[in-house]
Order: sequence, then structure tokens, then C-alpha cells
Amino acid sequence: MPPEDLNLFTLHKTPYGWPLRLLRVPQAHKVTKGNPDIVVAVIDLGYTYHPHHEGHLWVNPNPSKGDVHGWDCHDDDESLEYVGRNPETNYNKGHHAFVMGEVMMCAPECKVMAVRVGYQNPDSWWQGVDYAVNHGAKVLILPHGFISHGNNSPHPLFYQGTDFSYPVDNPKLRRSLERAYDAGCLVFKGTADNRGRRVATNMPALDVVFTLGSVNKHGKAADICCTADYVDAATPSGEREGEEEFDHVWSTGGHEDYIPFTGGCMSSGFGGGVGALVMSRYPDLPNDKIAQILRNTARGKRWNPYLGWGILDASIAVSLDQDQLCQRLKIDAEGCLLTQRSGKRHLKVTLRNTGAFDVQQALAIAFNGNPMEPADPNASPENPATLIVSQIGHAIGPVRGFDSVKLNIELTRPPEKELWVQVNTLDRGGSDQTDTVRVPLP
Repeated sequence: MPPEDLNLFTLHKTPYGWPLRLLRVPQAHKVTKGNPDIVVAVIDLGYTYHPHHEGHLWVNPNPSKGDVHGWDCHDDDESLEYVGRNPETNYNKGHHAFVMGEVMMCAPECKVMAVRVGYQNPDSWWQGVDYAVNHGAKVLILPHGFISHGNNSPHPLFYQGTDFSYPVDNPKLRRSLERAYDAGCLVFKGTADNRGRRVATNMPALDVVFTLGSVNKHGKAADICCTADYVDAATPSGEREGEEEFDHVWSTGGHEDYIPFTGGCMSSGFGGGVGALVMSRYPDLPNDKIAQILRNTARGKRWNPYLGWGILDASIAVSLDQDQLCQRLKIDAEGCLLTQRSGKRHLKVTLRNTGAFDVQQALAIAFNGNPMEPADPNASPENPATLIVSQIGHAIGPVRGFDSVKLNIELTRPPEKELWVQVNTLDRGGSDQTDTVRVPLP
């Protein structure tokens, strides 16, 4: 068992703080520790107060119904604590407090709101999301997910042996999550269950949710990690088959103690904590740009269905310069290649985005001369020249922030003496910056 003097805010210095070190949270704290104006709502199954949460809980400035630190949407009262079977287990008494502790470790100067929902009250899920947004939360963490009751079953179908399906019995939850996103919130959720299988669940698959895969202390996919086609990035979940003391995640429990857990719920908490830290660092950026920073600074070479774009890197994410908060396309002239196949000429163009923000549509146009200079300086509207420098092909494609791609331009004719390429974004509200380069001919 761990020593009795564990503390959320010094845990990173102990063997139990490996998740914070993996996320590079201590380095990020040299830049920011959060902002009290960024409220994080943990929407879970029942919160029990822990003394180390003192001073970090959200305090309602206008508690009209006793909702000082949040609201119990399951029972529609201010109680917050789990009520149900086996209330004294670590899982039922401590899970909510555990995830809130994760957030406090990552973003200690943000305030954390407790919102209770539950499986016996399907409406509590969308009501919980609405409560959080209406009371100023900017980051929402849903460690658990609503499970469909199907065609009027009294119990969630998953507990009756039927796998996850679209929650036809709770469409309001999806709309609440969409409204939360439209209000500027970021929503964090783990990939699926903890069975290490390929599976899709509806809530994390929504495009308004930032979905997190599960890693162990070695930065590899954890034994409980599921795979899906919608994973954004990854955060620590712990290794279920590992040693409890050093392979699990540790945080505050519900008995004024510290307890271990493993699972995608832990990934959700760390994701929301790092998200709150980044949102605090760039308070004027919209939520979609914050999500792009999180994805594009994650430590991964390429996307995969386990860990998405890689492990979140809090330090890099909060350390971007102002001139990196943009789209900036560059053409690698030396990386361009002329080829010919099936009688057609092609130009492979390497584009780099040195800004943090994604380009959804990059337009690359090939010319047989410099498109920024007059081909005939003596020509005019009264005495126009025939078209000399002309387009000879183009291609459109996406480029992630801090990434590169190769676009294939099919040329309509050979470039003859010169070959130039120009690139710009077509995105709504995108950058007006262009890059125009001469490509060496073979």
C-alpha cells in the first residue's frame, strides 16, 4: 500500500505520479497551472468530499437550491453522493472523487464542479450536461457513458448481455452534448469499455467529443485499451494486470484516502485536466482550436486506432508561441518529384503546415512560370498579352497542424522551362498566407 502522506500536488514526485510525468504536466506547470475562470465539470455517478479537494472545488456564486459545488441530477437534489447498491465500495464511493482529483493534479488553479448522473435515471445524463454548461463549465468530463435501455428494458442492455448500440431512448443527451460544444465547451470521454477489444460506443464517437485511448506507464497501449476509428489521442489509464502500487493510477478516494484505479475513466480525467490547462493558457481561442492543439502536439508519429495521434503532451501544448497559433503552409521544393505513369505526368508536392491549426483544404497549383510576376511586362488591358504563364494542374487536400502531406498533381502538359507551385488554404476563416516556390526540374 502507498504511504499515508500522499498529496495530489506532490504526487508527481513519487512513483505513484507516473501519469503526470508521462503527460509532462510538471513541465507545463512552469507556464500555467490553470485559471479559476475555466470550470471543469466531472459528470459521474456520485461525489464524496475529500479534504485535499478543499479550495479547488467550484463554488456556485448563486446557489439557489443548495447547489454549492454542483448538483445531483439523478436524485434532483444537492446531495451529490452515490446512492445504490454497495455504496461503501471504492468504486461507488470513490470513483467520482478520484477523477476530480486527476483534474486538480493537472490544472490545480481551475475549479472543479461535481455533477451526479446515474443509470436508473436516463434523463439525468442530459440534465447533467445542461446543468454544467448553464453554470459556466468549459470542460466536461464523462468518465462513464449512458448505456441504452433499448426497447423499454428496465435495465441498461449491456448488463443484460447486449452490446452497445445507439441510445434511441435518450436522444436528448446527444443534443445536449452538441449544445455544449456550440457553447464553447470541450467534452472528454474514453474510447469504450475496458475489455481491450475493437468496439464503438456512441457518446465518444460523436464529433463533438474528444476521445481518449488508454496507455500504461511505458507509454504503450494498456491491456484494457480498446480500438476504434474515432480516437483523438491518449492518456494514462493504468495497466489492469500490472502491480497495483506502480502500474495503476492513484488519486483521491471517497474515504479521505488515496486509492488505485485502472480504466478509460482515468483517461477521461487526465484528458480533461490537460484540456483545462491548455484552455487556460489560450483563453481567447475557440474550443475547436484547443482540440487541434491537443491533437497536433500529442506524441505520435501517425494515427492509430489505439492511441489516436499519440499521448497528450501538456508541456508542448501550453508552450506555443503566438506565431504558431495559425495555419502556415510551406512547400518543400526539394521534396517535389516529377513522375510519369500510363502516359500521364504527375507532380508530387510535399506540403508542410508549420502552424498548430489544421488546414482542411489546401490548394496547390502548378504553373509553367512564376505566377507572382507579369509574363509580359509591356502588356496592358489596352494591349493584352496571350496567356504565357498558365496553370498546368492542381490538387486539394488536408494538412494537420505541425504535419506534412504529399499531394499528387496530375499535369495537363509538361512544364517546359520552369515549374512553379503556389499553395494557400480554402478553409472558411483560414489564413490568407500563400507560399510560391520554383521547383527544380530534373
